[in-house]
Amino acid sequence: MSEQLLTTYSFFAALTENSTDIYSAVYVPICKRALSLYAKNKTIGSDQDICNLISSEYGIDVPLLIIRKLIKSVVNDLSRKDKTKFDFQIIENGNNFSFSFKSFSFCDIEESYNVERRKSNALQQAFEIFAKEQGENINNIPSFSDFINKNKNKISSFLSGRVNDITDCSEVSFMPHVRFLQYIEQNNDNLYKATKQIFIGSVIASYLESDFDLEAKLEKGTSYYLDTQIVLELLDLQRAEDTPPTKELIKLIHDTGGNIRLMDITLDEIKTNIQNAIHNYDRNHPTTTINEACVRLGKNKTWLIALHGNLDNLLQTDYKINIDKVPESDIEKFANTDDATQLKEIWFRKHSAVHDVVAYLHVREKRKYDPNKKLLQKASYWFVTANRKLCEFNITKKVNGNIGEIIMPDELTSLLFLQNPKKLSGRVSSIGLNELIAQTLSEEYPSRDLINEFDSVVSSLQNISADDYKILLSSISQESTIKIHKLLHGSISEPEKFNKDIHAIIETERNNKLKTDNKHKIEIQKNNELQEANKNLSRQLSDISQQIADIQESQHLEKIRQEEKDKINRRWIWMCISIIVALAAIIVLQSFPNITKCIQKSIQIIGGLGGFWGFCNLALNLWSKFKSH
Repeated sequence: MSEQLLTTYSFFAALTENSTDIYSAVYVPICKRALSLYAKNKTIGSDQDICNLISSEYGIDVPLLIIRKLIKSVVNDLSRKDKTKFDFQIIENGNNFSFSFKSFSFCDIEESYNVERRKSNALQQAFEIFAKEQGENINNIPSFSDFINKNKNKISSFLSGRVNDITDCSEVSFMPHVRFLQYIEQNNDNLYKATKQIFIGSVIASYLESDFDLEAKLEKGTSYYLDTQIVLELLDLQRAEDTPPTKELIKLIHDTGGNIRLMDITLDEIKTNIQNAIHNYDRNHPTTTINEACVRLGKNKTWLIALHGNLDNLLQTDYKINIDKVPESDIEKFANTDDATQLKEIWFRKHSAVHDVVAYLHVREKRKYDPNKKLLQKASYWFVTANRKLCEFNITKKVNGNIGEIIMPDELTSLLFLQNPKKLSGRVSSIGLNELIAQTLSEEYPSRDLINEFDSVVSSLQNISADDYKILLSSISQESTIKIHKLLHGSISEPEKFNKDIHAIIETERNNKLKTDNKHKIEIQKNNELQEANKNLSRQLSDISQQIADIQESQHLEKIRQEEKDKINRRWIWMCISIIVALAAIIVLQSFPNITKCIQKSIQIIGGLGGFWGFCNLALNLWSKFKSH
């Protein structure tokens, strides 16, 4: 299923490369292909049959109404010759929809599908290899398509106007996927391009699954009010990963004819956050996300004070953001609505709850003259926030079937893509993937502000000791953002349960600490035993080495003694031989006088020839040779 979905998304994107009409370029061809596959076994079927086949072949769930519309489009798209050849008939009877044909064949995009399948398979294999090299068990982490589907499911829910009902993934980490994306962006251009294409395909799939009306064109000149966090991201005063997609999105809004606006109440909230960061500024131990960002950027407290004083001018001049004043009468009216009361019940920061409700109700007020309040594409105003919970709350407060007033960055990007799919696919995929990385990091690693918020709640509890308090904060800093948000929500909605949960966390952490301490003690004991064993072994090795050295020394001395003995023996042998030779010579000379005369003559001859000295040298050499032995 994982590789199938990646293939589907890559295939969808490939079909749009040379067209701006998603319906004709993607929807109709995939339905033709599904009908062609169905025709291999049957000639009569229903809309549900094709719906099931598309689900099994592409891994996506398309509404039956869209299936019916697509089948009709396929028939209308046939030439007169093909209509006669296939004899394609559609039968509608109330809610029943069926079709029949003699035969049906469509192979025009089969090669493209196979190409995208190979590309997506290569991407999945590369991800698995990367994950294994990172020490991950591939069977224990979500697939890469699960990572992409996070975004697709969210957009589908937004486009269909419902709260995203995705499964809670707080216990699942997508960090291997983030690291893989960051790696291939820097080191493998082909894989990164394939990922961008798959992302665009997932956006197209979200249109198809949500029954989104592609024929309705987006309004030009739409105004977008930015929430506090979006502006802080734009100023690079949040996480480093948050800034690039936000800046790219703002530029995309400008380039597609949109207007960037900011309510004065939001500007006040931004200034309050910056002022709080100034008041608690600590370069060595940052206590707020803004403070942390300043340290990352190499900025000091003075710089932050200057930014605070020049914020209005900076936003209007450098970022082309218009600042609108919300009438005091509207603020008072919106702050006293049921929406504000209900949001304050579940929001930890009560003043933020009032701001958020006033913001989206102000957008609702600005839209009151819109000709069509039920189509996303026709909205003249939006409130852009990164707060998913606020977006979901707003959806539950829609009136008269109208669309909500709040949109998140990734959702806005998917809408702007429709302005020109062919031209904007590269920019939208880049923004989307960077936003997906930023969201994942935000979900998995709590910000300092969130930890501070949790700290404020816990410090108010009466039955938490100082030691337990330290244990709790140490534990909670390792938890996901989603889990901490759940705990904070519980502190308001279910205080007793929150208290039990807190003590359960403390008890779990205390037990874990005890286990860790015991394990550490065992490791220390084992280490000491190992060190003692090593010492004993070292002593034994030292003794053996000394024994070997003594034996070698003894052998060396014995060898020297034997050599001296042999040398003396050789001298005695030569001496005896010399004496014997001398005695033999004397006896011979006395017994044979003529020999003496011959020797004398020989000496004279040798001397006369200059060989006497050579003979003497020979004698000396012989004597030296004898002496050396």
